[in-house]
Amino acid sequence: MVVTKIAAEKTAQTGTSLEGVFSEEHELFRETCRRFFEKELEPNYIRWEKEGQGTPAEFWRKAGEVGLVGMSVPAEYGGPGGDFLYNIIQNEELGRFVGGASVGAAIATDVMTNILVEHGTHEQKQRWCPGILEGSVIQALGLTEPGSGSDVASIQTRARKAGGDFIINGNKCYMSSGAKANLLYIIAKTDDDLQRGRGAMTLFLVDTKTPGITQRRMDTLGMRASSTGEAFFTDVRVPADCMVGNEGEALRGVLKGTFTLDRTLISTRALASAELAFNLTLEYVKNRKVFGQAVFDFQNTQFKLAEMKTELVAGAAFRESLLRQLVAGRLDVLTATTAKLWFSEMTYRIADTCLQLHGGFGYMTESAISRLYTAARVEPIYGGTSEIQKVNIAKSLR
Repeated sequence: MVVTKIAAEKTAQTGTSLEGVFSEEHELFRETCRRFFEKELEPNYIRWEKEGQGTPAEFWRKAGEVGLVGMSVPAEYGGPGGDFLYNIIQNEELGRFVGGASVGAAIATDVMTNILVEHGTHEQKQRWCPGILEGSVIQALGLTEPGSGSDVASIQTRARKAGGDFIINGNKCYMSSGAKANLLYIIAKTDDDLQRGRGAMTLFLVDTKTPGITQRRMDTLGMRASSTGEAFFTDVRVPADCMVGNEGEALRGVLKGTFTLDRTLISTRALASAELAFNLTLEYVKNRKVFGQAVFDFQNTQFKLAEMKTELVAGAAFRESLLRQLVAGRLDVLTATTAKLWFSEMTYRIADTCLQLHGGFGYMTESAISRLYTAARVEPIYGGTSEIQKVNIAKSLR
């Protein structure tokens, strides 16, 4: 545990302040995040894993108490009206703790708030923003289905018009925070969307208390205290005023910018996790003795460490470029896509190498590196697989 604390402290000291990007208010928020995760996450995640119920709702409520969620909610609705850098900071700090590898995206689902703020109606914001701010409303995006992942246009969930309402039937899975969410952002095809053709889909805000909804937690390889979940919709009736944006424009209008922001979040959090894995490993190999000398003293170890350090330095430069483009309003889909591909693959490579350098101890679930390794395995999968990122990048080269 001493080694873990040292590594976490070193990671927390790296790659934070960027002149002209983060303001003093941003850095104060970073300190708040760091203190919160140190107090509420690190002492508890092992217990949460053993209980097998995912991240407790109390975690969100406490996050709400200290102002860690709903950062983009405008003052008109009781929020601070912060920019997206607050989401970046929140996620980076989550990645700097071993507990972050246990709870997964956790409060990273607050990115959904940006959808509500940018595209929701006045009435929708009035209804949901207060609960988001206090941490009592947990949000999740329902996009992936058992039969459709990266091929979003093939989703089967339907929203049939019935008078002034819609009747939703379908199944959504692999949702971050989906098991505990009480507000779901559901992508479905309406009757009109089916006539419009491939890619026409509509987004609905759905209260999970609505009759016909069943939720369950999904057991994951890594992130053992996460609340990754699945939801089933059987004749779920929602009023038309639950629609976000225009009918048929969920992907082309409402979510297009969200995918870019989400890929940026995944990238920056992945870098923080990779730095943590590296620092944990550096401390371990300096203290672990084999054949009468520290593991660090073997040339192979030094070469591996040098390779990883080089990738982290390159990653820090890539991160700076991403954030500067974000602040300047120049971050495009292609850049975010390349970032998601590179950071996801890099983080998994580093986690794999770090576990190898830990030897047998790295394979034990009690080790911090084992949590970072299993959590890193999802990086090339969620938020769009590496394969789909390559397809999208290749399209830009035609």
